[in-house]
Amino acid sequence: MIKESEKIIILKTAITLRKMLSKNKSYSSKTDGNTDVVNSYDKIAANSNSELTKATVNGAFSGKKRSTMATIVLIIESMGYLTRDFAEIYDKLSEKDVVKFREELLKK
Repeated sequence: MIKESEKIIILKTAITLRKMLSKNKSYSSKTDGNTDVVNSYDKIAANSNSELTKATVNGAFSGKKRSTMATIVLIIESMGYLTRDFAEIYDKLSEKDVVKFREELLKK
């Protein structure tokens, strides 16, 4: 069974990854498709230069499964970000953000 403190880390990781992907989606919609922006789970997996699968990517974004640090770094880098970018978003998340995200997951 996953401890509550670990569950919070999993949820904050999923929230952070979703925010990063959302930024990419927003950017790609402004470029009229002229640039190749990684803006989907498929593109993340394909761009990772490893055997990262869409299912593994989906798991990291779901907030329901543990992901290894290697997986998280591969996802971050394949989206064109640095781990520093991830950390900046992650560190700004509040308990309120986690509670809201958890409630959204429970509704699904």
